[in-house]
Amino acid sequence: MVVIDEKNRVIRRDMVELSQHDQSVTVAYYGEELHGGVPLPRFSRMSPLNTDRQNKGMENKYKLLNSPVKQATPAEAQKFASSIKVATEGTSSRGQAMSSAVLQAEEVQSNLEREFPSFVKSLVRSHVASCFWMGLPVSFCKRHLPDKDTTFILEDESGKEYMTKYIACKTGLSAGWRQFSAVHKLHEGDVVVFQLVEPTKFKVYIIRANNTRELDGAFLSLDSCIKQKMGGNDNADSDDVACNNSKRKHGKSVQQDVQTKKKASASRLRPKARPSVEQSENDSEEALSEVMEGFKMLEFNDVKGFENFSIIVDGVPIDAEFSTEVRNKYYRLCCSQHAFLHENLIKGMNYKLIAGIILETVNIADAIEVSVICTPRAEFSNWDKTLLAFEHLGMDVEFLRVRLRRLARIAYEKDDASETKKHLAYRNEYSRADDEIKNMEAKLEELKGACNGFGAYLESLKCRAESNHIKFQKEVVAPW
Repeated sequence: MVVIDEKNRVIRRDMVELSQHDQSVTVAYYGEELHGGVPLPRFSRMSPLNTDRQNKGMENKYKLLNSPVKQATPAEAQKFASSIKVATEGTSSRGQAMSSAVLQAEEVQSNLEREFPSFVKSLVRSHVASCFWMGLPVSFCKRHLPDKDTTFILEDESGKEYMTKYIACKTGLSAGWRQFSAVHKLHEGDVVVFQLVEPTKFKVYIIRANNTRELDGAFLSLDSCIKQKMGGNDNADSDDVACNNSKRKHGKSVQQDVQTKKKASASRLRPKARPSVEQSENDSEEALSEVMEGFKMLEFNDVKGFENFSIIVDGVPIDAEFSTEVRNKYYRLCCSQHAFLHENLIKGMNYKLIAGIILETVNIADAIEVSVICTPRAEFSNWDKTLLAFEHLGMDVEFLRVRLRRLARIAYEKDDASETKKHLAYRNEYSRADDEIKNMEAKLEELKGACNGFGAYLESLKCRAESNHIKFQKEVVAPW
């Protein structure tokens, strides 16, 4: 029973310390300031009301620590342990987890290389829900980050890289942060350490808010001892052995818990600047502005140029699926309508399918721009059917369909269309006749050349024939 009572006293002392720490009051570790078994009081400049409250709390603490140890029954011990566990989990578990996560994040940051700048960011709701907007410290951005919108790489602890968009004018990460948050299952209260290892690359270390639950190990150990005590009529030695065995099982967690609290207490003993009320209000305003800015990022009017243009689907950029030329053409189409053409697509569609829709829309727009009046009517019909299917999926392509219908009506449905067709037909006939004339002229020139060649050859043959005829006549009239 002495072991259980001593454990209860330790847990009670730690709860007092953690409770005061959650209220942003610096409290020293009691085990290092004992004088004759009584903790030394700490003096500070406080108001009379706070001084009275502190004195009353100190008196209650003296009574608690100096009261004689009473032997508790197993039922009382179990009830006490359960009440402590419920109170701890219900009132201060969140604050303890967040405080522990921040302390661990600061320790991780202190162990990083000094040559690479870093900062610690405690996640709030706007970072991991709704708009998924990660605002960065303004001073850090002004000193180390570029002054124009840039694509940044986020590398997690396993070495996997994620692309995200840094908005310089708003000092935050927008496109791509939602994917990173979803993949790593970030929650409100988690703490993230950003280390700038390259001009456009962050190494990210994640510290969970609920990964330090060593007190649960102590409570489980205590409950195990109580259940073993109530289960049989063993003697005190067997109870001590069972409790020691359970303590060995969870001893490592309890020891780590005590060491963690000692480190936290030692860090609280050191003079450390605490955030003022004004700074807290600024942080709240910054978080609110981040939420509002996250919603504004969804509007096309915030895009000031092609450099800031990014094709985002469900918070994930898919710019890598397109060439720069295609993205530029799609940007011009969006500018003509002052909106993202894909923003009303059905949610949950495969991003490959969405990329194909955007690419085919750009191709049809190019075909419309280079179409001529003699373009087959079937081509206009096929383009219109394709755009109609995209429109059913939520793509804003009505303006292209309007242009197609107007072109088809001009080319095939108006009264002037017959005259146009006649003109085209006669123009084609004229072209064919002109081609025939040119062909005949070419053949005539060829025949003229052949005739000239034959004439020269005939002249040579004629000379030879006359010479032979003269020789023959001379031979005929020659004397016998």
